[in-house]
Amino acid sequence: MTTIITIGFIQAFFFAILALTKKNKEVTDYILAFLFLTLCYQLGVNYVMLSDYKYQFPHLIGTSGPLSLMYGPLLFFFIKNYISEKHIFKPKYLLHFLPFIANHTYNFVYFYFQTGGQKIKDFEEIIAGKPDFDISIFLILRSLSPLIYCIWSIYVLKVHRKNLKKLYSFTSDKLKLEWLWYLTWSMFIVGASALILNLIIVFFDVADWVQLRKMILVIATFWVFFLGYYSIKKTPFYRSFHIDGLDTLELDYVMKQPEKYEKTRLKAEEVPGLKKKLLDYLEESKPYLNKNLTIGELADSIEVPAYQLSQLINDQLDKSFFELINSYRVQEVKLRFFEPKYRNLTLLGIAMECGFNSKASFHRIFKQLTNQTPTEYIKTKKAA
Repeated sequence: MTTIITIGFIQAFFFAILALTKKNKEVTDYILAFLFLTLCYQLGVNYVMLSDYKYQFPHLIGTSGPLSLMYGPLLFFFIKNYISEKHIFKPKYLLHFLPFIANHTYNFVYFYFQTGGQKIKDFEEIIAGKPDFDISIFLILRSLSPLIYCIWSIYVLKVHRKNLKKLYSFTSDKLKLEWLWYLTWSMFIVGASALILNLIIVFFDVADWVQLRKMILVIATFWVFFLGYYSIKKTPFYRSFHIDGLDTLELDYVMKQPEKYEKTRLKAEEVPGLKKKLLDYLEESKPYLNKNLTIGELADSIEVPAYQLSQLINDQLDKSFFELINSYRVQEVKLRFFEPKYRNLTLLGIAMECGFNSKASFHRIFKQLTNQTPTEYIKTKKAA
């Protein structure tokens, strides 16, 4: 196990260097680097604490514990900044690090100035399952913090996923940010495991606490690799799927603040003309044949602000952008099924030419709108 923990320490340091030396760094890169350095230090110190090296470096004991209160906020800010270019790091975000500062201050006043021998004695009491009351409280709070922020991060990811259909005509794992879901849930598992361990330490006598602690660090090592592999590899979401003036995390806020965005809101007298302009363009130019169509591209084509177009589609057509565009795609597919010039194409081939980007999405959307599979629809029409 100690070998794996050593590997975790090395790879956390390596990923931190990669994030810091990356060209055209984003805010997310700095957050990542700080997160990796935090993991690197905590893995290294825990390795010392769980080995005989603690007798040579007793003053390292207790210095890594408060860092557990950093993981939740750092992951949360990484996710928000990854999804939205507008969520730059603001001074008020420092409030999220108050628990870490409080724990670190407490350790500084009551623990850091102790002798090496006393620190080793306190640490051995923790291993024996007899920590002081204040240490017990901090052990539990350090484990709860990542869990709370993981739940908060899941909420942010749900908001993002919910609003995708208002801005994009297609769906994919890249849009849904599946890897961020996996990352968040894996951190939740690590945090839950640490919480269970610390509850055992506080309330039960566990002879093999060191081995259990090493297991948590091994799990954390795999999480470091998972985080490094995906986060270093990915391009920020807003750079790949950018829509001027709108993003999935800001959309609900904009709609709930009409007075703030009054200048960009759609006026009642403008609705009929814009609605006709939109529907005529959809019928004549067929932009839905573009499988990667976004509301920003459609808004540019008919020369209206993206926010106004979103408001029109949601309020006047009572559909999401995704539903509107895919309803046209389905209608186009239904027409082409029976046109002689498309007989050389498979059903999927026709669907792909009509703007669908996968077999799964085509079948799912077609059945949602017609209550039939494509094959059933064709048989019904031929029978009629």
